[in-house]
Amino acid sequence: MEQYKIVEAVSEKIISEEKCEAIYLLGEIARQEHDQFSDVDLLVLVALKNYDRFLDERLRYAEEYQPVLFHKYEFRTYPVLLCVYENGHRLNLYAANDQNFIQTGDYYTIYDPKKKLAEYEKIPLNLAAAEIRELLDAFSLRAKEYHVAAKRSDDIHAFSLATALFDLFGTLFRIGYDAENAKMGMKNLLKKADYESRKTVREIATFLNLERHADAVRLMYVALDRLLGSFPLKIVEMLNFDFYTHTKNLIMSI
Repeated sequence: MEQYKIVEAVSEKIISEEKCEAIYLLGEIARQEHDQFSDVDLLVLVALKNYDRFLDERLRYAEEYQPVLFHKYEFRTYPVLLCVYENGHRLNLYAANDQNFIQTGDYYTIYDPKKKLAEYEKIPLNLAAAEIRELLDAFSLRAKEYHVAAKRSDDIHAFSLATALFDLFGTLFRIGYDAENAKMGMKNLLKKADYESRKTVREIATFLNLERHADAVRLMYVALDRLLGSFPLKIVEMLNFDFYTHTKNLIMSI
């Protein structure tokens, strides 16, 4: 696959200049879930003394594969260079150092002569109780905003809010059948879903249009009611059910 050529070209250049401690693949390729459309997510672990210099050189390393059509710099846990090549493939080049490195999800080792990965504990992708509360509160707050837009017959805005609710819903709903990957959100949402969960999500998605978005939001609450009822007491006790119920009543009244 072409993605392998990107990994090889960029990694070999970085290694040849002795600028890194280790290189790992992340994302779909690391999980062996990739196809011809997958991004290349490459994480380079750099010694702190070389870190700033490496950040300055990232685009040069990326261009070792072929000319870059578009690039931008962002921060996602680490500084990351996002670039799209002329052939359409995308590289996300992350840069970590020994003070900010964490292992979340699956890592595939490209280069790690000192076994650096073994020094770090893998952080799971499941949600802690406090994170579940935060997500549910965010869902409830967005639902209140949706209710206002729907009552005003501001359909375009309401539809936009409904799709945003679906994003939050997907992460929460995933807890019921794939809790260990909940932080992946909508990515491969249905891969491990049982029949009923898959049916529920697809039905909601079908209603996400200008005419039926209210039905979609109502169904999200029905599905979340079932999910929340299955949570252990230690999680339930942390959730703001008063606010959740308040917004559910608003939505069901539309």
